[in-house]
Amino acid sequence: MAAEANNRGNISDAQALIYLNRVRARAFGNMDNNVSVTGAALTTAIYHERRVELVGEGHHFFDLVRTGRALGEIDGFTLKNELFPIPSIEIALTGNRWDQNPGY
Repeated sequence: MAAEANNRGNISDAQALIYLNRVRARAFGNMDNNVSVTGAALTTAIYHERRVELVGEGHHFFDLVRTGRALGEIDGFTLKNELFPIPSIEIALTGNRWDQNPGY
């Protein structure tokens, strides 16, 4: 997440590379697999590393939604799927000042 924040937040691709390569060095046991890309290629490398590091833990769907890539990568995904419905009791407790999320 720190690598992604530095890269996508336009803070420091150099710092993002340090974080990403730390994860890769731990995973591979050496520094032979370090990456040295910047910009969009670094973003793609970070997404890939996060996916393989957290495989089977249920993060990928939420990563796709969080980064705005779900619509293009998941068949049948609609913008409605990015939001959960607001429970009606929560809307009532606000004096009906909240609108329900679109599609619900």
